[in-house]
Amino acid sequence: MFKLDSPLMTILNKVADILILNIIFIIACVPIVTIGAAFSAAYYIGFKMVKDEESYIVRGFFKAFKDNFKQATIIWLILMVVLGVLFADFRIMAYSGIEFAAWMKVAMGAVTLFVVIGISFVFGLQARYTNTIKNTLRNSFLMALSHLPTAVLLIGVYAVPVLLAYFLPRLMPIYALLAVGGILYFQSFLLLRVFHKYEASLKKIEEEQKEEEQMEEEKIEEEQKEEEQMEEEKIEEEQKEEEQMEEEKIEEEQKEEEQMEEEKIEEEQMEEEKIEGEKIEEEQMEEEQMEEEKIEEEQKEEEQEENNSSDQAEVLK
Repeated sequence: MFKLDSPLMTILNKVADILILNIIFIIACVPIVTIGAAFSAAYYIGFKMVKDEESYIVRGFFKAFKDNFKQATIIWLILMVVLGVLFADFRIMAYSGIEFAAWMKVAMGAVTLFVVIGISFVFGLQARYTNTIKNTLRNSFLMALSHLPTAVLLIGVYAVPVLLAYFLPRLMPIYALLAVGGILYFQSFLLLRVFHKYEASLKKIEEEQKEEEQMEEEKIEEEQKEEEQMEEEKIEEEQKEEEQMEEEKIEEEQKEEEQMEEEKIEEEQMEEEKIEGEKIEEEQMEEEQMEEEKIEEEQKEEEQEENNSSDQAEVLK
């Protein structure tokens, strides 16, 4: 029964958290001007209490109070001015002694009800989301009109402690300790139920956007791959063409070199043959000349011998 995870201990812990929230909220509202920041911080803790996430109520409250102080205070001052003007108008209608038309009273009541219902979401939005003051106020009115029963319940819940105090006045000490904290906890439950619907839609939209982005990225990657592949194929073709042209150029150069080498060899051969022919001709000429000289010498010797023979014959005679 008294185990930490038992239902009774869970309820007692929740009541203790509501009690702590009640006390620190009232303390934070004492300067009046900080009421907006106090509501934002209380809803921040209330959301976590509903989801069983918050274990340090005081620390979390004042952290949220600090984070939301500037914007929540500005929103609260705007609401104070608007509500102050409406309150002054009602005072004038009630105590000025001037008889106002019935439609004006109805119009004032309608405007006041519209404003009160419209701002029922404002500090819950401030605690839950990061946005501008203008968008926070606008979204509060839009949500209140879209979820009118919840907005009425958010405002009507403030009547519960009053009714309980009227019918059960002996429990006033309990109301003083738990009423505000209990209202904030219940309001946090109502607000969170509405916010989850929008967050689910936003999550679905984000998932669709992610899928679209993923598909777009995949498409871009495929296009890039195709472009890279085409570029690679183009480069390969250009390289092949360059290599082919280089090979053809080398072959042509080799052919030209071979042709030039052959022509050179032919010229050298022709020169050698020419030189050889000239040499043979010279040798033939020399041989012929030598042959002629030899023949001439032999002829001369024969003539001389003949001359010598004729001289001897004459001597003998």
